[in-house]
Amino acid sequence: MSSTNSVFTIPEPIRKFFSSFPLHTYPAPENPYSKSITKPTLWIEPPRKLEVDEKDHFSRDVECLKWQAYLSLRGIKDFDVRWDVAGEAGVGGHLPTLQLPNGKLLSTLRIPMWADTVQNSPIDTLEGYKDAEARDESRAWVSLLEGPVHSELEIANPKERTLAALLSDSPRRALESVIHPPPAPLSGISTPFPPSGVQIPSYPVYLRYRKAMQSLSDRLGTDEWLLGSSSPTALDALLFAYLYTALQSPLAVRREVERHPNLTNWERRVRSMVTPQKDASTS
Repeated sequence: MSSTNSVFTIPEPIRKFFSSFPLHTYPAPENPYSKSITKPTLWIEPPRKLEVDEKDHFSRDVECLKWQAYLSLRGIKDFDVRWDVAGEAGVGGHLPTLQLPNGKLLSTLRIPMWADTVQNSPIDTLEGYKDAEARDESRAWVSLLEGPVHSELEIANPKERTLAALLSDSPRRALESVIHPPPAPLSGISTPFPPSGVQIPSYPVYLRYRKAMQSLSDRLGTDEWLLGSSSPTALDALLFAYLYTALQSPLAVRREVERHPNLTNWERRVRSMVTPQKDASTS
């Protein structure tokens, strides 16, 4: 039954009042992932020097930069990067995310398998290292980079946290979770309030960072790749990401890398290998 024949009618005063508030239908917000692409595109956090260097394609986030380096060092050169998307919009609520031309989105857990397929040469059980001992040793170096080195870089380069990021259940670790021993809370010890906040002991973290740089320099020596591998591994991608970020950090942090010429020379050489050919964020 049409509204004109309905037994229920809207009183004229109410109809007139409602006419002052017409119903508008707005288009759905644009989904950045819906943009058509012609090659694999890695979504990253924005570069730190974009305002002064439009050719800077290296993400300010060490995790995103690690995957930029990983793809390049695996020999995958034909990919783009873009950063015109909020961090929480990535797969799992964080970046990086790899978008394929067919529209499929890959989390970081699936990127190595995709790279294996593209290269048609999956990494063997040694994961690219020269022997089982080097593969096992690599775990210790990953812990060193993601522990003392990561902690110092987090302190030296504090990030602005959005409300959405604070409320999200992102798997990114809090700084206090990688510091040993864990720092004490700022409150809650002798007050009726629950524990909250942490007191980060910055100088001990800096000392561990300094020792880590010395250890990395000693282990790298004059080798082309860390642990004496004949070709780059995932550990080399991780090392590059941390060295590059450290060299963009305040003087005290940057100086600990510059004290070791083999680290700075290695970072410069690898940097020339991982620079993307094109910036997709402006296409």
